[in-house]
Amino acid sequence: MADFNASVIICEPIDEVFAYFADMTNAPEYMSKVASTEKQTDEPIGVGTKYKEIRNVRGNKVYAEIEYLTYEKNVGFMRRSSSNGLIVDYAYRFSEIPEGTQVEFEGRVHVKGLKMRLMRKFLVKMVKAEDNDHVQNAKEVLEGRVENL
Repeated sequence: MADFNASVIICEPIDEVFAYFADMTNAPEYMSKVASTEKQTDEPIGVGTKYKEIRNVRGNKVYAEIEYLTYEKNVGFMRRSSSNGLIVDYAYRFSEIPEGTQVEFEGRVHVKGLKMRLMRKFLVKMVKAEDNDHVQNAKEVLEGRVENL
């Protein structure tokens, strides 16, 4: 069961929308807390691809390792963020529709350790506040690119 989710229609072709979301170097454009991302693996993006992410959270830099767990071009992928016992799975599904591309997102929070389990409710609320609007933000970025040309 998802801890948070979002759905958006982006008026752009599925190839462009999928490629934009799949490449984590774009994340700082649509995820407000993400300061930077750096690809850690050499192969094309797919299962096993890893990124290092730096977020600004409450005035602190928080580092996470992102790894792709599933990947099917123009269909969907799931990537996992791991940072200090906080694990978040970000799952995306893409569908081509007459208006452009339907993006469905689900976030699931997992924790390790007693302290983190006790804080889980707070952590879900925090991650949701940080990331729940990112698909809408991506829509604005992607659709704004066309308008600005």
